[in-house]
Amino acid sequence: MSKLARSFILINLSEIVFVLSGYFIHAYLGRLLSPADYGRYGLIVTLATMSIVFVGDGIPKALSKFISQFPEKEKIIKRKSAIAQVILIGFVSLIYYFAAPFIADFFRDKSLLSLIKLSTLIIPAFAAASFYNHYFNGLHMFGMQALQRSIRSAARIMAILIMAFFWGIQGAIIGYIVAPVLVSVFSYFADSHRKKPIEGDFPYSDIIRFGLGVTGFMVAYNLVINIDLFLTKRLLESDYWVGIYNAVITVGRIPFYFFSNLAFLLLPTISNLMQKRTKEEARKLIQKSMRYIIMLILPTVAVIMIFSKEMITLLYSKKYIEGELALKIFVAGVGCLTIFYICVFILNGSGKVRKSLILTWLGLLINFSLNYLMIPRWGILGSAIATAATSFCLMMGSLYMVGKTFGKFIDIFSLLRTLGVTLGMLIVFWFIPRSTMFFIPEAGLFFVLYFVILTLIKEMNEKDRERLKRIFQKSYKAKARE
Repeated sequence: MSKLARSFILINLSEIVFVLSGYFIHAYLGRLLSPADYGRYGLIVTLATMSIVFVGDGIPKALSKFISQFPEKEKIIKRKSAIAQVILIGFVSLIYYFAAPFIADFFRDKSLLSLIKLSTLIIPAFAAASFYNHYFNGLHMFGMQALQRSIRSAARIMAILIMAFFWGIQGAIIGYIVAPVLVSVFSYFADSHRKKPIEGDFPYSDIIRFGLGVTGFMVAYNLVINIDLFLTKRLLESDYWVGIYNAVITVGRIPFYFFSNLAFLLLPTISNLMQKRTKEEARKLIQKSMRYIIMLILPTVAVIMIFSKEMITLLYSKKYIEGELALKIFVAGVGCLTIFYICVFILNGSGKVRKSLILTWLGLLINFSLNYLMIPRWGILGSAIATAATSFCLMMGSLYMVGKTFGKFIDIFSLLRTLGVTLGMLIVFWFIPRSTMFFIPEAGLFFVLYFVILTLIKEMNEKDRERLKRIFQKSYKAKARE
């Protein structure tokens, strides 16, 4: 079994547990709280976690990249990255805390002030957990990464659910802080036994330069995916509609949560291949990865579009059913955004950070403008349309850039066959009677028929079936690189 294949299994198994725990929490809070209170919770947590990109992505991703490239300098890279990270954490946390009044003014809601200040502690807690997660990734300690993720899943279920039950929104936010703190403590002691002397040197400038480039992208990217929620609050001034749209976002991002980890794994892998000047091998890896990710994303998006009403009702109850139509549109955008995200990390791994940065900030400008125009007219439906349109533009731009960098990596006829099967299945299932109780087996039937048809038209061969089968049976043995 190849290293990339093993890592795909380990990380995705832990990601499945993590995502399921997140949906359990959202379903619980959505039912425990009113849509308005759930909207306030979603707004505060989204705001705080978005701020984490200043400290939780840049330096840690530089740490992962450089340790993967220079394993002999592991300790000095970790030490210098940690120093830079601590300074950055303190700086960003202070700015966030003292900016709370201005943030509340932006949302035209002074009652958010105390919640924003409380959520400041989310930033250092998440940043510390993220640092170790990327550290283990750079060392290719995927088992430790998976364990760390699983512990966090259990910790956040216990902390958020118990505290929210007794103290409502404030308790949920405190629980959101406690979980990553526990993960950070575990990670520290798990790493403490690895006694290795600090040898050699590594320039701060390389860490900071790459970290700033990734941070610039992640800030823009997180604004792209969250600006719709923020503008919904500002322009509609309704916690109720924020709560409904937060439910739409949570359900609609299922494809991203499950498939974006491929980007996380490709970053150090592409970096290694480019370091060794094996560009053709990198192209083959990208071609294979993209083919499978598209083959999986398309039916996933289609299933959510078909069963949007049933999924919202199952997770959140009928109180949130007004978000059904917005979800159908929003999830199509999420499919595009997932492919864009993977393409950007391919570009970053090949050193094209500046190009991905420019593209993402351009996408933010488009998304902001479209949301500002559409939300006052069509509410959350307008926001979903704006986000989907922006995501499609970003996907096309990123695919073009990857093609320019590595050469042809997508078979257009294969893509059209896969897309055609998906659309045909979507039309058929759209008219089949559905119910909340039975939509899960119906969705399973969709996937079974989808892969059967791909096989019949020879879009999927024996090797493809074996690979996908082993992924879902937790024993993926196909080679990720040949």
